[in-house]
Amino acid sequence: MALRFFGLFLVLPILAIDAANLKGGTSFLAGLAVGGYALMQMIFQYPFGALSDRFGRKKMIAIGMCVFAVGSATCALATDAIALIIGRFIQGAGAVSAVITATIGDLTSEENRSKAMALMGMSIACSFIVALLVGPLAGAKFGVSSLFWVSFALVFPALFLLAIAPKPPKIAPIEPIEGGKIRRILANRNLRRLNAAMFLHSFVMTASFFMIPMVLTQHDGFALDTLWRVYLPALLCGVLAMGIGTGVGEKLGAVKTVMLIGVVILIATFILIAIYPKSFVFWVMTLFVGLNTLEPLMQSSATKFARADERGSALGAFNACQFSGVFAGGAIAGFIYGDYGLPALAILLCALCAAWLALTFGIDNPRRTKTIAIEFSPTLKRETIEKYRGVIECYRAEKLFVRYDPTIISSKALLDYLQGTASASPEERK
Repeated sequence: MALRFFGLFLVLPILAIDAANLKGGTSFLAGLAVGGYALMQMIFQYPFGALSDRFGRKKMIAIGMCVFAVGSATCALATDAIALIIGRFIQGAGAVSAVITATIGDLTSEENRSKAMALMGMSIACSFIVALLVGPLAGAKFGVSSLFWVSFALVFPALFLLAIAPKPPKIAPIEPIEGGKIRRILANRNLRRLNAAMFLHSFVMTASFFMIPMVLTQHDGFALDTLWRVYLPALLCGVLAMGIGTGVGEKLGAVKTVMLIGVVILIATFILIAIYPKSFVFWVMTLFVGLNTLEPLMQSSATKFARADERGSALGAFNACQFSGVFAGGAIAGFIYGDYGLPALAILLCALCAAWLALTFGIDNPRRTKTIAIEFSPTLKRETIEKYRGVIECYRAEKLFVRYDPTIISSKALLDYLQGTASASPEERK
């Protein structure tokens, strides 16, 4: 994941300028070259996620990485703006973020999942820092096409790491479940709200990344090659906040509380940006604290609210909302900032964060659950198991796995029920 994002981040600081200078390049086409990747990611996240549920995670990740390699080579060979845009669209069609997140969910226990998501976030943040430092310098010396060739080359070590990584278990329902996956995902109140919250997170994040360099260069006197002096400490603050927020949220079972605090930090930051723009460099630090605190907890919560046998599909929808937020955030932020200025953009983002806060209030705090495994027996039916008090879901992955709430039922009582050594009394049922 980090290698793939490093290849993407390399070109971001200078891609718009290069696209505008290519044959046939315009400001509109330059914006399409930057945002087209996110648009295709939005379209293809759900199909890749759903196919990974059926055909396996590693196979779909490998296909997506190969598609990304083809897109990177197309961009590197592009001599006009249209060819570059086509390459960016192909890059985006390799939409494996949801599949990778689902794979982490498959391979980690629930109590460690947020930590795993945080580590993934930290690795992406580190790749962003290095790319931010290296990209503009290498692009200026060797040309932007060389950066796309680096993106192409990084696919091969990524595929090697994928090959030696543990194979996620093939998860399947005990028996077919009536109705479509999309209908069940949309019927899940927590996933609906979390998907909407992720859209707002990505909108706010992308708008912030548009706003930050514009304000720093136009109003605070920073040159492009000195922006790292702001980004680096801000990212370090964000990574620290990510670690603390994840640890506190998981250890104390207070994931929802930490997410609410993160959104409140963002609301306060945008209010202060509108009122005291002269302290903008400091507000960049608090922006990164709020955004980085939230992302791993939201990713982890999505894996917990989704059924294990539908995790790829659920995360496909989740990541589609994420990239639609990226696409909308960049376009709308550019319009608002250009026509109405920084205070108007800050007020808009503050209002969106207020809606985000309301959504988060309506999300259940993810339960701290446990899972037991027993040998599968055809006499055990999904409906019977999942109606038992304290059981959240069951699925097959070689053995029969049952996820349950340990505050409601003990593992011994559940095992006794599953093994038929004790019958369920009426009060034990939901």
